[in-house]
Amino acid sequence: MKNNIDENIKTLTNHLFREHYGKMVSYLSQKYGYHKIEDTLDAVQESFETALNTWRFGEVPENPFAWLYRVANNKLLNKIRQSNIAQTHFNYLASTEKDCDEYSEKEVEDSLLKLLIYFSRASFSERNKLIISLYFLCGFNYSEIANALIIKTETVKKVVLRSKETIKEFSEIYDDFQIQTIEELSHLLKIIYLLYNEGYKSSQRAGTINLDLCFEAIRLGKLLHQYHPENPEINSLLAGMFFNSSRFPARTEDDTWISLENQNRTLWNNDLIKEGFYYLEIAKQHQQTLGKYYLEALISSMHCSSESYEKTDWKTIVYLYKQLEKMEPYSISVKLNRIIAESNFKSLHDLLPELITMENMMNEETEFIYLSTKAHFYAKMEEWNLAIHNYELSLNCTKNKTDINFISGKINLIKKKLEN
Repeated sequence: MKNNIDENIKTLTNHLFREHYGKMVSYLSQKYGYHKIEDTLDAVQESFETALNTWRFGEVPENPFAWLYRVANNKLLNKIRQSNIAQTHFNYLASTEKDCDEYSEKEVEDSLLKLLIYFSRASFSERNKLIISLYFLCGFNYSEIANALIIKTETVKKVVLRSKETIKEFSEIYDDFQIQTIEELSHLLKIIYLLYNEGYKSSQRAGTINLDLCFEAIRLGKLLHQYHPENPEINSLLAGMFFNSSRFPARTEDDTWISLENQNRTLWNNDLIKEGFYYLEIAKQHQQTLGKYYLEALISSMHCSSESYEKTDWKTIVYLYKQLEKMEPYSISVKLNRIIAESNFKSLHDLLPELITMENMMNEETEFIYLSTKAHFYAKMEEWNLAIHNYELSLNCTKNKTDINFISGKINLIKKKLEN
């Protein structure tokens, strides 16, 4: 019984962490100063550890966010007092502290958006801005960031450590944020895009779909949408996220993936599909040039509106992927998705040479998807031994339990065919 309670509390705190971590960091940073970002991070992290240890032995508070905020706020005040900086000012803040329930949701949401803007204006490279935003605001760990950006984990660690001093210095000279005139939309959208992608397929060992991350990304997208309701990129990104989310109920079963070809389309969420088309229509009305998010949303919309896998308009989807390839000529996933789409109406023998030539483009982060795609091709061609060989190679490239279950299932199906 106790083990079940502990597991439930752990699940709850993990959910609250994904939903509120960024809000708490941003709100406390706005309140006490961005130069205190390191202490703020520690205080927020400690508040979740306190919740995990405390709630196991009693009832979960009626308002968990208020409880977490109060604990984090007190821990941060203690850290500030210990540093003997601006003692009188912080004592005053502590004495006039109002309960978290009194804060408006908009006040907390705006603080999160402001800190995202803050990071986007700091003197970092584009890649490093993404790293620090995902780490400080989205609660990503080092390996999650490395997976999202296809870089080494050690690189992420170095960037985070080096960024802390720069953030402190920057905060002393810049503290003016006007959300209505956001100039860093491309950066903010990239953060939301990466956040959603990590949720869409978690890089963690036991990960399938992390709904908390996906819906947090959608929430941030809708938050931006309030300030820029006609922006085609924002609307395109929202459309794509809603289309992809609509297929979640049919995408996994028994800790393994269900391929698009085998998904039960009656399980797809029609309300989310309608929401996707709502934002896609706005994007279409204001779109001047074809953008990445718009093209991806169009591709997703075609899947969602197709009666079946066989009746999908694969030729149009391939055309859209080719437009994406022009924008991202070095993207392995775009090329692979285009080739997979082509395999639905072109000769596999004609496509295989291009797939094989991509082998030299692989790295540690892209090997799994490449090898499993090649194995899929060989399986469709009934080259069973080559299919098993490449599936087995792909197993060595992932630690994700769901990936392993999926590939193992493919291997077992082929072996059964061979036995019969």
